Amino acid sequence: VLDWLLLGRELPSARSWTCLLALAAFATMYTMTDSHFEVRGYTFVAIWFAIFTLDQVYLKHVINTVRMRSNWGRVFYTNFLAALPLVFSGLLSETDVVTKAETWSIEAVLALLLSVALGIAMSYFAWLARSLVSATYFTVIGNSCKLLTVVINVSIWEKHASNIGILCLLGCLTASYFYKQAPLRNKADGYAPSD
Repeated sequence: VLDWLLLGRELPSARSWTCLLALAAFATMYTMTDSHFEVRGYTFVAIWFAIFTLDQVYLKHVINTVRMRSNWGRVFYTNFLAALPLVFSGLLSETDVVTKAETWSIEAVLALLLSVALGIAMSYFAWLARSLVSATYFTVIGNSCKLLTVVINVSIWEKHASNIGILCLLGCLTASYFYKQAPLRNKADGYAPSD
């Protein structure tokens, strides 16, 4: 609905509404199968999801209205702005760890560089995907990509989703697969895009 209200897209089709409702239903069923279900914990998740959704709409608005020569500009600004407080908080709170020579082993530096490279790659492809699809569709794609973390969790730890929970996640993936983003509205319909 925010894509329609703020970003000039049509309302989702009946198929897409069905997929969105199925996603919500399967996600709810997944939380109900969690052996450590606590309303307090999932209240935080609901608040996060609401903020995340608004963030996606805002970022799509930025992509549509702020012109950059390339996708790398968005990647640079995003990571630079995020790194500034991180560097200062790290230096202020962990000075002894950062200044010790044994902290900076070859393995630690390689792990840090790999983490930076993966973070930049994720940022690049996230901004690229945001520029190609609607805010809602990007949210659906992003949340369906969480399946990999569930697979890793199931293969490594004992406390993970139940079989019913995993079926619910597969239901979410199926609904994500069949979701189709709403097309942009025509200018004849009274909407003037900000592009």
